[in-house]
Amino acid sequence: MSKMRQLLLDTAVRLFEAASADEVFEAVEEGRFPESHWRAIEDNGLVDMLLPEEAGGAGVDFGDAMAVGRTAGAFALPLPLVETMIGRWLLADAGLEAPAGPLGMVTAAGRLEVAWPDNVAALVVSDARGGVGWVAAGEVESERGTNSAGEPVGRLREPPPIPPGQSGDLSSEPSPSTVMAVARSAMIAGAMERILDLTIEHVQGRVQFGRPLARFQAVQQLVAIMASHAAVVGVASDTAVESTHGEGDRNAAFAVACAKARASEACYEVTRIAHQLHGAIGYTREHDLHRFTRRLWAWRDADGDEGYWQQRVGEMALRSGGAGLWPLLVGARSAGLER
Repeated sequence: MSKMRQLLLDTAVRLFEAASADEVFEAVEEGRFPESHWRAIEDNGLVDMLLPEEAGGAGVDFGDAMAVGRTAGAFALPLPLVETMIGRWLLADAGLEAPAGPLGMVTAAGRLEVAWPDNVAALVVSDARGGVGWVAAGEVESERGTNSAGEPVGRLREPPPIPPGQSGDLSSEPSPSTVMAVARSAMIAGAMERILDLTIEHVQGRVQFGRPLARFQAVQQLVAIMASHAAVVGVASDTAVESTHGEGDRNAAFAVACAKARASEACYEVTRIAHQLHGAIGYTREHDLHRFTRRLWAWRDADGDEGYWQQRVGEMALRSGGAGLWPLLVGARSAGLER
């Protein structure tokens, strides 16, 4: 691990730990935005870390930024960090200045849903030409509701039109939907690793019939299944990050589609097994488990669910043809081995 990544993760852990206190989650479920924690994250430069130094950012490596996103998942961070971080990066790439404050993202993938609609300053929108722009949040009408994690969301019927002068062309691939899918996969991977830790801790400490749950073969099998899902999602996420970061990697879209499809698909089994092994306590407010599993369900659908990305995988495989399928598969796999 590089010194830069270690520094970023040390800062992220300190800030995310404070932002995941019990009182913060209770306020979130009452619809109150954790403003002080958001300011701390902004003041420490995490939302601007992908921006080049000349644009006021830190110009960090994409992989380092995604490591922070994975850490956000490991703390079930109830803030739009990755949306803002990626939104500002994309706007800068298109030659646009991002509005101050947290941002929402609207891409071509999946449902049109924005977290914290009353608290974000603007929505970053990918247009039909492949460019990107922004719309002030107050100018966008949406149906208010909550996601499975209890966080406020605004549901849009269609992407909002971008006002003149507030859009531009991106200088390179990948697309906004692809980048957001990478980030969401990393968050899912981080959350699954934390759920696995919680589950192992529980079955080792919980005693039934005179011995810990971890001593029962059926429990061991379920934990092994969960661990295999978490491991596969982690590797798929790493592969997608590395492929996306590569200069002009033609297999990036394929690797990302595979990663998000696999991550979203695994959410069901991981949450099912975790709650099965925890029993009723996993649903209580006093226990941390439900904070992670509920966000897994929200992130499963965010930026395209498994059905959306599985279809993209199939379309890319068909377009590659018989001669191109194997190089497509090998290229996506190799990206993860070059880390």
